[in-house]
Amino acid sequence: MGLPSTKRYLIELLHKYKLTYEQVSKYSGIELDRVKALKKGQEPTDKEKAQLKAVAYSLADLLSKD
Repeated sequence: MGLPSTKRYLIELLHKYKLTYEQVSKYSGIELDRVKALKKGQEPTDKEKAQLKAVAYSLADLLSKD
């Protein structure tokens, strides 16, 4: 079984794009402590899922244009 999409987005942002927790929090609008809790496995709200997905897709889109 694969990772939940939210955790996959977080891992991608933190490791592939080398963002810090603070940067992910700033770009997504989710509080820093909540970002860390999501990384540890807490269930995200629908709004948090959408925010993280939007950040991950926008970064992927920006980097694909380079």
